[in-house]
Amino acid sequence: LREEYDYPIFLNADHTYTFDKFKESVDAGVDSIILDGARLTLEKNTLVTKRCVEYVQKNNPGVLVEGELGYIGSSSKILEEIPEGVSEDTMTDPDVAKKFVEETKIDLLAPSVGNIHGMIKTGNPKLDIKRIKALRETAGVPLVLHGGSGISDEDFVKAIKAGISIIHINTEIRVAYKRALTLSLQETEEIAPYKYLKPAVQAIQKVVESRLKLFNKI
Repeated sequence: LREEYDYPIFLNADHTYTFDKFKESVDAGVDSIILDGARLTLEKNTLVTKRCVEYVQKNNPGVLVEGELGYIGSSSKILEEIPEGVSEDTMTDPDVAKKFVEETKIDLLAPSVGNIHGMIKTGNPKLDIKRIKALRETAGVPLVLHGGSGISDEDFVKAIKAGISIIHINTEIRVAYKRALTLSLQETEEIAPYKYLKPAVQAIQKVVESRLKLFNKI
């Protein structure tokens, strides 16, 4: 579609965990890709991420490579509490991030700064804004905030000002879709998918428009 109709499609391969999966995505023609080595030791994360960057530089230097440092969980669900294994100790250290970026040569960094994958019923923890600012200054590359769903508008604005360049809100969009679809199926006798799915699509649109306005200060 992009090549035939000159349509502005941007493809991001989110969370590849091995070099083989990374290579497969690059070869398929993505524009950006993350090698998620957050569960690995720092040494192994650095080695595999560096290998991935070298593959891109050799085969398709136009692809942006994102690395992940610090653990934020892996679920896209509504959670009762902070995921096991996520704590202040697993947040990203600015000095370690600096060395990680220098050794791997990644274009983007996804840190752990109080963000988590999924949404906690009682409310997500606050972001460590000082840490974000320090990471942006020491790492020297744009920061990607994964696990954006459930974060307050105030924290979003502060995080962007501190150095966050990209924000992921997958769970928030899924929740809006499911709630709208459930309500639509309860309230209508329609059996045509394009009719009972319409409210769900509109719910997604509402969330995305709202976030775009907030993130871009419209």
